Amino acid sequence: MRVGIIRNPNSQRNRRLGDRLSEVAVPNGIELVRFDPRTVDDVPSVVAEYAGRRLSHLIVDGGDGTLRDVMTALPAAFPERLPTLMLMAGGNANLATNDLGGAGHGPEAMQRLLDTLARGGGEIRQRQPIETRWPDGSKPPVLGFFIGAAAFYKGWRLALGSVHDKGLLHGPALVVTMASALWQTLAGGASNDWQSGATLGIGVDGAMIEDRQRFLFLTTSLHCLFGGLWPFYDHGDAPLRWLDVDAPPPRFTRSLPGLLRGKPSRWMRESSAYRSGGAQQIALRLEAPLVIDGEAYTPGPYGEVELRAGPMLDFFSPGPA
Repeated sequence: MRVGIIRNPNSQRNRRLGDRLSEVAVPNGIELVRFDPRTVDDVPSVVAEYAGRRLSHLIVDGGDGTLRDVMTALPAAFPERLPTLMLMAGGNANLATNDLGGAGHGPEAMQRLLDTLARGGGEIRQRQPIETRWPDGSKPPVLGFFIGAAAFYKGWRLALGSVHDKGLLHGPALVVTMASALWQTLAGGASNDWQSGATLGIGVDGAMIEDRQRFLFLTTSLHCLFGGLWPFYDHGDAPLRWLDVDAPPPRFTRSLPGLLRGKPSRWMRESSAYRSGGAQQIALRLEAPLVIDGEAYTPGPYGEVELRAGPMLDFFSPGPA
């Protein structure tokens, strides 16, 4: 088996750990190939280089943003057969790694990945990333796993500044960010900037786009997040799981326990302000950016963005440590 690796040295954990992959002993039966992208812009060319070498597996050592960039580059580089992806948690939130069974981080994690693969162990988990398209052609398509808009974009800006400046990473960063966002939402009442929401149009599975003030929009194709957090319900087996909350969100404090766990109360189900479900595709019309796996993307001159189920990808999990 020929295995490639894309390592992001600027991901949070990798920056602290340094490059110690030379400590890994490659087992018999595996050829490990490594090309390091100098910048994010180099990722497509590195993926194309690996395609020319007919890889069977590709290790992604970084965070959700690194995985997003790699997945986005895969279809063009591997038009016939996509490689199996293997994840290492070198980034900040690592939502995908939590769902798809990554190996952890550092040389010990890579050693476990390669050893498990060489002896025929582990398991394959399949997921369809969300393909984001700009119909106006202002941007090329992007493949990612978690997308948010309205209050989520405001929370992302908050996390980008004060939370990371305090040196909080991984779970603590997300917890503090969410707590800060909730405090900002609750502190000023329905008239504050957080609860007033953003103008956002949504159309699910071909339905007409409906513009209204929305407090929060989220969608993912992952099957779990972290710490029991799962703000989606009634999605069944559909690849895109989405949540849509009007602004200002009624009885917001009372809605939080059910909202965060995907267990809406009876009054939430009876309210038209809280909606969730599953979809094959979603059309958006935005004025503010949306966040895809930790990076904000502007909607383009016409504000239209399309979300759909992307290609099925195989992810190799070595199982519990």
